[in-house]
Amino acid sequence: MGVNKILILSMVLGAAWSVCARPRNVILVVADDISAREFPFYESSMFTGDRRAKTPMMDRMAENGGCFIETFWAATICKPSGVLLMNGTYACNNKYWDNSHIGADCNNTYAAYESAPITLGNMSRDAGYANIWVSKTHIGGGADILSMGFNELVLDPAEPFRHSGWNPFGTPNKNPYPVFRTNNPDDWDHKSFFWWPEIQLINHPDHPNEPFAYAKTEIDDYAPDLEMEYIFDFMDRSKAADKPFFVLHTPHLGHLAKDCAVPGTPTVWPGTPVLEWKNGRYVRKEPKHIPREDGTYERKNITPEGLSRHVEYLDYHMWQYIEKLKAIGELENTIILFSADNGTQDNAGNFGKGRITQQQGMHVPLLIYAPGVKNLVHGRRNIVADFADVLPTLAEIMGFQFPQGYDKLDGQSLWPYLTGESKKHRDWIYSMRIDAQMIRNDKVLRDGQGTWYDVNKRPGDFHSFTRLDDLPNGEYKNRLLAEKAKLEPKLAKFDLYNVDSEAPLPPPDADGDGISDAFEEKYGALNPGDDLDGDGVDNFHEYVHGGDPRNPKSPSKEQLPHLIEVSDAQGTYLAMQFQRLEELGPDYWFVIEGSNDGEKWTTDGVMQQHTLRSNGDGSERVIARVAADKSKSNLKQLRLTVHKPVKRNLRKYKNLLK
Repeated sequence: MGVNKILILSMVLGAAWSVCARPRNVILVVADDISAREFPFYESSMFTGDRRAKTPMMDRMAENGGCFIETFWAATICKPSGVLLMNGTYACNNKYWDNSHIGADCNNTYAAYESAPITLGNMSRDAGYANIWVSKTHIGGGADILSMGFNELVLDPAEPFRHSGWNPFGTPNKNPYPVFRTNNPDDWDHKSFFWWPEIQLINHPDHPNEPFAYAKTEIDDYAPDLEMEYIFDFMDRSKAADKPFFVLHTPHLGHLAKDCAVPGTPTVWPGTPVLEWKNGRYVRKEPKHIPREDGTYERKNITPEGLSRHVEYLDYHMWQYIEKLKAIGELENTIILFSADNGTQDNAGNFGKGRITQQQGMHVPLLIYAPGVKNLVHGRRNIVADFADVLPTLAEIMGFQFPQGYDKLDGQSLWPYLTGESKKHRDWIYSMRIDAQMIRNDKVLRDGQGTWYDVNKRPGDFHSFTRLDDLPNGEYKNRLLAEKAKLEPKLAKFDLYNVDSEAPLPPPDADGDGISDAFEEKYGALNPGDDLDGDGVDNFHEYVHGGDPRNPKSPSKEQLPHLIEVSDAQGTYLAMQFQRLEELGPDYWFVIEGSNDGEKWTTDGVMQQHTLRSNGDGSERVIARVAADKSKSNLKQLRLTVHKPVKRNLRKYKNLLK
C-alpha cells in the first residue's frame, strides 16, 4: 500500500474514531435551585416536600447510555454559578461573589466576557456551532447578554434595557405586552416565567426586522413548553443547514414564584401541566384556566404546587429531547448534560440555596447522557467535579483549542475521565459565597463556617458528615488532617473578597484626562484632544488604540476601527474591529453610532456582540458585531466613540454572612 493510500486510510479511520469518541451536538440543561438530593437516581434519604419526584427518563439515562457524578458543585447562588458556568472562573477571578456583590463599580457591570473573554457562547460559535440560549440569564443586564456569544436567545422574563443608549434601529426597550396580574396587583410582584410568560426573542428568524421581538402569550401558555418549541425549531434549522448545534437551556423550573392565577398566594413552586408516564412515554394533558366572575380562575389539568412536580417536568423535558433527537436522526450524535445552578430554595429557608453549611448550597446534580459514545462510563461515578469544569469539557467535545497562554480557566475537562482515558478527574473542588469558602476532595471537606468534615463515607442525606474534631485521635484522623493541610493553601489563593473584590481599576491617571500616567511618562505630558503627529488621531485615541502620538504611522490601520465581515455557524455579519490596550479594562467603554434609513441611532459596543481576544502583547482585539441588524446593507455609516472612565475607588463590602 502506498504512502498516500495509508495517509488517506488513517484520515478516514481518524474521522470515524472522532465521530464515535465525540458527539456532534451538545445540549446543556441547567435547572434553577434544585439540589442533587431531589433526583431519585441519587438515592438520597432526604428530599424537599411531602412526596418524592418520579423521574423514569433520567433514571434510564443515568444507567443506560449515561452516567452521573455523585459530588458535583456549583456556587451557592445563581449569579456566581452562572458566570462560573459561562467562563470557567471562580469568583476570585470574575468578581461575582453573590447576587448583589459583584465587581461592578465601573461604568458597566463587570460582565463575564470582561473577566474571561472565552465564554460558552463565543467558544461554541468559534468552533463552528449554531448556538442558542433559552430562558433564564441573570448574569448581566440587557445588551451584556449578547456579548456572551450566543447568536439567538429566547428569554423569560425579558432582559431589561441597559441604559438609554440601548435602542438600535428603533427597537423597543420595554415589553409592549401587558404582564398578567390578578384582580389585585399586590398578588403578583414580578414578571411571570411560568404561566402567561413574558417571552423575548433576540435575533430570531421569524422577526428579521425586529432583532428584539416579543411573543404575545396567554394565561394557558406555559413557559417551559414554549421554550422547548423554540429549541426544537432551532434544532430543525441547524440540521437543515448541516450545522452542529449547541443549546444552553436554563429553565426556571425549580425556582420559587407566585402563581399568577391564585390571588393572595404565597411564594410557591407553581403547579405544572399534568403528566402521565405510560408504556415508556409521557402524555401531557392540556391545561386550562377557566375565568370566574370574581376574577379568579378554575384550573384544569394542572398539578398541585410542589418542587417534585417541577423535577418531574424536567424529566418530561429529557424525554422530549430524546424523542426529538431520534426524530431528526441526531440521538447518537448528541450529548446531553443536565445540572442545576445551586441547591434547593426551601420555602421555609431551611435548606440549600445560599447556605454555606456542609455542602447544602452547592451540591447539585450532573447527569451526562451520550448513547453514541461507546466508551462512556456508566452509572454512578464517585468523583468530585464542579461548574468550572463545564467550559473546558465542552470545548474538548466541540474540538475548540484555547489560545496558547490562555490562563483564565479554573477547571479542567471531564472528557478524559468520562471516556475512560483517565482513571481520575480532579483532586479537589471549590465553591464560595461572599468571603465564605468551601473546598473538598474525596476525603475531607471544609464548609463556609470553617468546619472540616470526614467525607470518606457518604451519609444518606449527602451533607450530615462527621466533623474532624469529633473523630478520635489516631492514625485515621492524622491521615485526614494531612489531607486538610493539602487543601488549606488553595483557600489562601482564592481568598480575595476583602482585598480585591472589584473589577480591575483603570490605570493610574493623576490628572484625570483619560490617558494613564505611564503613557504620559513615556511620551511626555499630553493634551488629550491634541493631535501631536498630525495623523488625524488625537492623543487620547492614540493611547486607547496603543499608538505612538509622535509617529504619524501609528496607530496602524489594523489598530484603528474598521469594518469587516465575520462569519459563524449562522451567517455572515458586519462588524467593527479595532485594537485597544488591555489595561483599559471595563471603565473605558465605547458606543457605536450610525444611521439606518435616515434614522440616527446610538448603542454601546456590547449590543453588537462585543468580543475580546488578547494579542499577547498587552493589547487586545475587539470585534463589535452588528449581529442585531438583519438588514446590514441599509447601514449608511458606523463610527466608534470611546468614553473616558469615571474616577472610582475600591470599596469593601460588609460581610452579610456573619
